[in-house]
Parts: sequence; C-alpha cells; structure tokens
Amino acid sequence: MKLLLVRHGIAEEAETFISGGDSDGQRSLTDVGRKKMRKGANRLRSQIRQIDLLACSPLLRARETAEIIAQVFGNLPVIERPELDFGYPPEAVAVWLAQCPVKNLVAVVGHEPQLSLLTGLLLANVAQPLLIFRKGGMALIEFSGRVEAGAGTLLWALTPGQLRSLKQD
Repeated sequence: MKLLLVRHGIAEEAETFISGGDSDGQRSLTDVGRKKMRKGANRLRSQIRQIDLLACSPLLRARETAEIIAQVFGNLPVIERPELDFGYPPEAVAVWLAQCPVKNLVAVVGHEPQLSLLTGLLLANVAQPLLIFRKGGMALIEFSGRVEAGAGTLLWALTPGQLRSLKQD
C-alpha cells in the first residue's frame, strides 16, 4: 500500500475566525490557499498517477483541500473520517488505515500535529514528529503489505513550495 499524507491548505487565521464567534471546524481555505493548493495538486500528478481512496478530516479546511485534489484526479469521491480530526491520536488513524486494501494508494488530508505524529508512528513505531507538514505539504509512505506501525518507508516528502515547483506533465 502507498499512503499519501497531505496537510490542508492555507486557511483563515484561527484567532480572528474564532473571535468572530465561529467554530474552528468551519474555518475555510483562503483564496490564496485555494490557488496554491490547486497548483500543488496539479503538480502532484507528476508524482502520482492515481488515487484509489481519498479521505479527509471532517473539518472544513481539510474537506476543501480534499475536494481540490479530487477534482484534479478526475472528480474522485471524498470520504470524511473522524479519525483524521487532529483531536484523535495517530494510533486511531493507523487502525483505520490497516483496514484499507493493500493494493491501493490512499490519500488522507489532515492536520498538524497529528500528521507529524502519524509519520513517526508509521516509519519508526514512535508517535513523535519526524517530519513537520507545512500547510499544503505532502509525504508519500509505502508499505509492503498492510499499514503497520514502524513498517513504512518514506518515498518522498515535499514542502508546498517544492511541490508547486515540480514540472507539470
């Protein structure tokens, strides 16, 4: 199995948004965030040809990011998984991922610090950050079979700027 980890794109500033009486879960991508994510998703096609399963956190900014990726990859369906909310431990995400078909490429859109902790768990069997995901950053991890703590191999990790600078096919 291959697992693509994606941090959501640039969203509205948390403090400002929440001080206006809205909940953090409803923070949306900014116009700049959408534009940068679209370009990054288009460049992602040079690294990945097909996504078999696209999942996201139930928070709006993750959903909007996933929808941009879905559109670039042929209007894929997007499923929301509660485990991808940053309030869940990385172990909960790993349990869900272990149930996914091993021949698939699964892409998940989530949040920090959960993605960093999940990366540590999957690569080194320790839920500590090995990579820090910037907004719009991505990493691809490969497993020889099912997702299992400590069994992953990092194929690549790209900052948002590196991703956007890739040549488009």
